[in-house]
Amino acid sequence: MKFNILDLLLPRETKFYTLLNKQADTLLQASQEFRLLVTNLQAANNDAVLKNLVTIRELEKSGYKTERAVMDELEKTFITPLDREDINRIAMYMSASLDHINSVSRTLEIYGIHQMPQSVVSFCDILVGITDENAKLIAALESRKGISQIIRLMHEFEKRGDDAFHQAMAKLFESESPIEIIKFKDVYEALEDIIDSIDDVGKLVRGIMIKLG
Repeated sequence: MKFNILDLLLPRETKFYTLLNKQADTLLQASQEFRLLVTNLQAANNDAVLKNLVTIRELEKSGYKTERAVMDELEKTFITPLDREDINRIAMYMSASLDHINSVSRTLEIYGIHQMPQSVVSFCDILVGITDENAKLIAALESRKGISQIIRLMHEFEKRGDDAFHQAMAKLFESESPIEIIKFKDVYEALEDIIDSIDDVGKLVRGIMIKLG
């Protein structure tokens, strides 16, 4: 890591790490809540499903507020720990992932899906796994330790997501119901997009580390 005397002369504001960690934790909570939603949909526990949907929506709102707080602080702060554009993009990417989770949750509700194929459950496990690694990644930003390994693990989850998507789609097109194909095609594509969007955070951080040297 390069030594920069400006780090001593002009200490950088660390509140951005706090805000980004908050958003990463919110994203992890949303993925865990989504997994609970799928479980409760299978059990036809309507009261629990409603609570899951409300919680996910509130978490999405919380993530947006955190993103706005990051932007507000960027406008007021002279020296930042990372490039302003990079901090802003990390916050935006995680906020977008939260929005995707909320959207696919509403899709399950609108489509009235209750019988979940095992492939959806598998996607949920992958989603929770990659968001957990994302939280570890954001927590490691300040020390910059162990980042490469975390990014590798995130990418492994992303590859598992790709495999799950292709297997799910192959199984789906064995169905004789065009309606089921349409419904679950949308769900699988949305789930894959969420996992890809979280992996994009890892790719972004990898680029930041390369830039920092």
